[in-house]
Amino acid sequence: MSPAEVAEMRRHLEFLRAHRPVLRLTFNAAEDLLVNGQREPSDRGVCRHLLAKLDRAAVESALAREPARSDAEARARLLAGAVRLTGDVGVLLMYLETLTQLRTRAEQAQAFAEAVRRIDFAALSTARLIRLLQVMLEIFEGPARVQALLGLLENEAFGRAWDAAAAQVPPELAAAVAPVCAVARAGHGETRAPAATLRAGLEVMLSLPDGELRTLAPALLVPLVETALEPGLARPALERVAGVLLPALPGQGRDFSRLALRAAARFLALHDDKRAEALLEAVVKQQPGFRLPARWLEALRGPRLARLGTASVPGGTRGLRPAFLLDRQREAWVRTAEASAAPRLAAEAALQALLRLPGVAWQVLHGVDGATAFVVVAGPGQPWSAGTAPVDPAARLALLAGCARILLCVAREGVGLPDAALERFLVVPGAVPAVTLADLDGATRMDPAAAATANRGALEALLKDPPGRGRAAWPESVRVAASGGAADLAGLVEVLDRAALEA
Repeated sequence: MSPAEVAEMRRHLEFLRAHRPVLRLTFNAAEDLLVNGQREPSDRGVCRHLLAKLDRAAVESALAREPARSDAEARARLLAGAVRLTGDVGVLLMYLETLTQLRTRAEQAQAFAEAVRRIDFAALSTARLIRLLQVMLEIFEGPARVQALLGLLENEAFGRAWDAAAAQVPPELAAAVAPVCAVARAGHGETRAPAATLRAGLEVMLSLPDGELRTLAPALLVPLVETALEPGLARPALERVAGVLLPALPGQGRDFSRLALRAAARFLALHDDKRAEALLEAVVKQQPGFRLPARWLEALRGPRLARLGTASVPGGTRGLRPAFLLDRQREAWVRTAEASAAPRLAAEAALQALLRLPGVAWQVLHGVDGATAFVVVAGPGQPWSAGTAPVDPAARLALLAGCARILLCVAREGVGLPDAALERFLVVPGAVPAVTLADLDGATRMDPAAAATANRGALEALLKDPPGRGRAAWPESVRVAASGGAADLAGLVEVLDRAALEA
């Protein structure tokens, strides 16, 4: 036997010697020498044989005798020693039940922790598992109960036993245990619990003091924060997540930056810019090479228009400027005018919202902020201008053909434009360039035939004064069409499409 085993056996022998009268166990000569302290324990087999005599039947018989029968303290002392000798769950439960009537909460918690370490949950019956959890609820309250449950959940066999017993667990017990189980297991990639159960578990977990929350393992912290950032959590709980849980994550890790950005997004949506800014600053400090939080900070601290971060320099001669939607954390484009033009911008925004066509930027919002009216749209690319037009004739023709198709589509929806200026469009360059109509300044609702005539005139004007090298670079078919040779807008579009294909 090792020195540690000898020391432990001595404690067991002291217990048997002290309680020999009430236990009334029968020992052989060798065992009697050990119990009386006349021989040191040395043979593991002899010791195991001796300890096996203290089974649940022997303990129950001893509890039926005096002084354990009528003296609660004596009963507790007897059971405290017995649980150290036997792993019998029935003895453990009797000990815990005795403690609920006798000892302080601290002593009960310590005894519970010691007891559950000895339990073989794989062999535990459903009835005894339920009783164990009921005793736990009697012993622990509030944060202490959460910690006790987390301790149980570290044992995989307990999780399997809980699953097997879940259908038979009383509702009040399930309500206390299942939410914490759901959150803890989400940390191990399990997602079997309903969202409501996870949210309830999160609220229970957040009842832990700050110091205890900070000491939770990252495998548990991450699902806690992820659950907290789902819609529906109360504002105070969200603030606690940002102030306690997020700082407890490793600052250089991807989980920290990912979840901090999600939390910042939640605060921005709530218009709590100060908390969002603090989170973004923390990410930038921990991970200075991460550009995204720096961009959000730039939008927060730069020029503002309502809930938009706006660039200080216009992005095109027509006034399209880069903008950042703070509440949605999305890049966009804004067009502004004096507040007196708000009705006109609102009408144009309504037209853009009605179109919902491929190649037309999505109208996000419009309004007035102080002396400025604005329309915000979202679309890919950058504003097109003569200075940024592609040099390659085929690419220029492809883009102009794209513009022509968009003008034809909006005309068929009854929307006419006063011109087809390049600055109305956003361009995504590439082998197959893409174009998007973003600026509907001056657009009006009219009959589709009238809209087609208006848009044809706008397109012909553009083709007569084209971007890049000038009109001479166009194929003959395009020059003829631009001079009125096309029968209508659809015919002009067909000419441009064919020219782009053959370029």
